[in-house]
Amino acid sequence: MKNQQLRIAFLGNQIAWGGAAKSLLLLIKSISNQNDKLYLFVTHCSSQEMKKEFEQYVEFVKLVNLPEITSAQTQSLRDNKQNINEKKLDLTQTEFFAEELNHMGIDILHINNSVFSAVYKTVKSRTNIKIVSHIREWIDWNGIHQKQKFMIDSIKNNSDAIICISNKEAQAFKQHPNLSIIPNPFDFQELEYIDKNIKNIKSKLHIAENTFLVGMMGCFDRNKGALDFLKALDYLKRNKYNIEDVKFIVLGGEIDTNPNVFKQSLRKILGRNTFHYEVYRFLKKENLFNEVIFLSNRGNILEIVNSFDVAVRPSYSGDPWGRDIIEYMALRKPIVATGSSEFFIKNGETGFLVPPGDYSALAEKIYWLFMNKNERIEIGQRAFNHIFIKCNMEVFRSNILQVYSTLINS
Repeated sequence: MKNQQLRIAFLGNQIAWGGAAKSLLLLIKSISNQNDKLYLFVTHCSSQEMKKEFEQYVEFVKLVNLPEITSAQTQSLRDNKQNINEKKLDLTQTEFFAEELNHMGIDILHINNSVFSAVYKTVKSRTNIKIVSHIREWIDWNGIHQKQKFMIDSIKNNSDAIICISNKEAQAFKQHPNLSIIPNPFDFQELEYIDKNIKNIKSKLHIAENTFLVGMMGCFDRNKGALDFLKALDYLKRNKYNIEDVKFIVLGGEIDTNPNVFKQSLRKILGRNTFHYEVYRFLKKENLFNEVIFLSNRGNILEIVNSFDVAVRPSYSGDPWGRDIIEYMALRKPIVATGSSEFFIKNGETGFLVPPGDYSALAEKIYWLFMNKNERIEIGQRAFNHIFIKCNMEVFRSNILQVYSTLINS
């Protein structure tokens, strides 16, 4: 890259405990020792602690009000098929945002995910800024409907470069002339600062030392497969009589163990989300409360994940390549995930892949790992070796700077 100082603005939709925000933080951290000026604009912030982390590497973190359009696996099929009326989009704030970028002399606008498709046309027409789109969502997982076509066309036609985190996300943009597949990074130095004494971690969580832990993490959402995760536990208890001292951990969700039944019934009548209550009723019916631990998002996530014997990603959309997969592999955890993509998990080698929605297959693989300790350790080690080569910060940094260099030098 030329030795000129660049002004790079990042645009994200949230600062919160989650994969997209953590990946953006690592991105900014990886290039922060350049001579460039970095700025961060976000539309939402629910974690002041994470905001302070961002502020270590950027000139400022600023909240902006911009329209968002979402097509993601966490949405319902109905939501993903909703139409977008482009004429009704209020772009006033987008125009102000474009003028602010001009005033700041921004060279590159790095948009962190796909939700800002309504922003592109205005920014592109009112500035000479190079736009880099970082696609972290599998936009067309439920097909390309009117909304998905709008999003894909807007991003594809107005981006100077597109980065996708795996080959699945890249399929929708394969005709773009400047498309890169760059996996999310993992900062292996973080492992130096976590408590690696699993006995201590279990003690903090009030879990017996010999307990076999099976864990999943992610926002507590139906499409993330949390209910299938718990059904796998029920399957094990019903069919595998020699599995004892096992607990399942849901990291990223909490359940009210004494819900107001009247309020839940009213929510159901009104058509509102009752997933938490559905989970509660399942746990109560199958008498599983003592075998399940729900933990909200927290700062010591890697320590808790390090206590897992087996890690699970039971997503209904079958997308075994999220940040949780990378973190599991970096911590040498054998994984059972849904889907068929072997971008990260080589089936039977660095983990296991099962069909989405098949909780019995999920349970069988968990049980196999429970019964085969040596193989479990070997799979975890192969997973670490694979991810260390593919996702270390130096490789990631080099790939990102190459994208920027190509834009500036052109």
